[in-house]
Amino acid sequence: MSNDTRAERNGDRAGEQDVIIGRVKSVNVPKRQLRIVPETSYPERFNQLRQLSLKTKEGRRIRLALEDVKVGQSVVVARVGVENEDEIASTRGAFVVVPRSERYELPENEHYIDDLVGLVVKDSSGSIIGRLCEVWETPANDIYQVLDAEGREILLPAIEDVILKVDIEGGEMIADISNLI
Repeated sequence: MSNDTRAERNGDRAGEQDVIIGRVKSVNVPKRQLRIVPETSYPERFNQLRQLSLKTKEGRRIRLALEDVKVGQSVVVARVGVENEDEIASTRGAFVVVPRSERYELPENEHYIDDLVGLVVKDSSGSIIGRLCEVWETPANDIYQVLDAEGREILLPAIEDVILKVDIEGGEMIADISNLI
């Protein structure tokens, strides 16, 4: 069972949620460049953008026209078409967001982390184990943190032998925990 390992995270927006796909790490004001750390498994998506939609830590929205984008291993360098140096400088630390409707379609059996969090987790007999609260990314596989009704933590490896079914629309996940306890 796999999921999108670097999930696009949810922000908020009137009418439709934003999805965070990156964070502006640093800016080079004279060159009008933003160095962006991607927070998506698909950093190549930056090549398709015509403008950057940013949300600052204070909640302010900034839209910047893109002139050029270079996608590297761990950073995206975006040159923006804005002359206002103060506006460019104010983007440091801002999140790059896209509307939720523009998320990439994932392959079968892969899910965005924000869709998984909150699911009711049941065992194979239908008994409720708890609610999925957090996803931890590890080199081998993701780990699902589930809290039961008493607040006890249950850790489930995100592997096919354990995670039998994920029903996002139904709001539940079926897990075989017989070999874990």
